[in-house]
Amino acid sequence: MHNLKFLLDADMPKSSAQVIRSLGFEIEDVRDIGMRAAKDREIMDHALKNNKIIITRDTDFGEVLRYPQHPGAIILRLPYGFTSKEINERLREFLRSVKEEELIEAIIIVELSRYRRRALRND
Repeated sequence: MHNLKFLLDADMPKSSAQVIRSLGFEIEDVRDIGMRAAKDREIMDHALKNNKIIITRDTDFGEVLRYPQHPGAIILRLPYGFTSKEINERLREFLRSVKEEELIEAIIIVELSRYRRRALRND
């Protein structure tokens, strides 16, 4: 079991939660905790309060000026027409390949063939 905890945004396939669990991570889906229609700020506040990294397709979560306090995020920037299966395959591939410490205090943009990491702190 991994130490990281994730919060799955409503714009991700529900099946992504099972993919993440199958890799040994703890995941909470906003749709399962009454936050299906929550505003981004509410989701961010919940993630901060519970120390969870947000997994989303919403690039707004990468705006550090809007969200100066940030729990970290994995933002999938994949083709609009991608199916749930294709999204989950790329998510699984990414989580298997990345070092866990790279996900801490960072915004990660996952694309088709690469990912970019922006550290949230310069300690």
